[in-house]
Order: sequence, then structure tokens, then C-alpha cells
Amino acid sequence: MENEKSSVDILKDIAKRADWEFNIKEKIISARYGHTTRDVLIKNFDIKDSYFVSVQSNNFDKYRIYSGIFFPVSGYDNYKLLIRKRDQLDKFNFRKNKLRFKIGNSSFDAKVYIETNNDIETHKLLSSSKVQLKIIEYLYSGDCLYVGFNEINPNLNKDMEGKKFLSIFMALGWMLDKEMIDASYKLGELLKGKFNQNK
Repeated sequence: MENEKSSVDILKDIAKRADWEFNIKEKIISARYGHTTRDVLIKNFDIKDSYFVSVQSNNFDKYRIYSGIFFPVSGYDNYKLLIRKRDQLDKFNFRKNKLRFKIGNSSFDAKVYIETNNDIETHKLLSSSKVQLKIIEYLYSGDCLYVGFNEINPNLNKDMEGKKFLSIFMALGWMLDKEMIDASYKLGELLKGKFNQNK
């Protein structure tokens, strides 16, 4: 319980120092077992149309706890994308390896695992060697880091309702490092720019 509280305090301090707007919603699910849900929403007004979201829910899915930068993007309602660091299991699962999307650059494809429902859009988004390099640098800078589109669509306020999000996020934990948060903003802005170009 102490660690969870200190995570909120760390984010509050980061927001205060950066002059970002900080909002938190907490709900006690079970006082007896210390189960609490928390939604932290931070607005960085220097980067318009972006949300820094950290969630701890009582769901039992893979994103019960997550944290990251979310950019609303319109015009891609049915598009899905998830990029993560490639791991040892991926390398030995031949069926999975056969099904995954590959960009055609062997040094990039060897390091990342991509799931998508639209090869053409994904190829357009990732065709630049600069984008590929930035994604690799980001994913390998920590554990459980992802780049997604329409993977998590947080609905924490009226502004976010019904929107599809490009997300640069961490699963199974919260982003509590300012450098990582800044790197997430940078990568998100780069990818959002590519989405806008491709419209």
C-alpha cells in the first residue's frame, strides 16, 4: 500500500515541477484487503491533445495497471497496432513468428514484435528508418514498454470519450521517471506526425 501511495506522490511531484495539471480519482474497492482503484490524469499544456494517464484498476486483464502518453487520432477507427520488444519466446515460437508483421528491415524486425490488422497502414507508419530507430531505442530503454494504437482507449473524462488513441505506454507498472515520460512524449509526437501525414 505504501508503494502505491508513493507512486502517486512521485507523479504529483513531477507534475508540479513541470507545471502540468494533475488530477487523481481514487476508489476503495475493499478496505479490508486494501484494494483501491486509481486513475491519474496529467495534462502537459505544451503538447496539445495529449494525456499522461496512469491507471490501477481491479480488472483482471493484461492492462490492469498501466501508465503512458495517449494521443487521440481520428480517421483510423478500425486500425489496430501493438509493438513491443521481441523476447526469447517469440524467437522459438515458429507459428507466432510466421504470423507477425515484418517491415522488411532485418535489423528492425529482429528486435521488435508487431501485431496489426492492417499491413499497408503499418508499413506507411514504420517505413522511415528514423522512426524504426526511435522505436527500438524507446522499447529497449526499459521493461514492459509498448507502442499501440487502439490497444488501450482510456475514458477518464468527457474529452476522452469515444476516441481512439495512439499510446506510448508501460504495462504492469507506472512511469515514474521524468526522462522516460519525456521520451514517451517525443516518440508519440513523432508517430502522431506520421499518422497525420498518411491521412
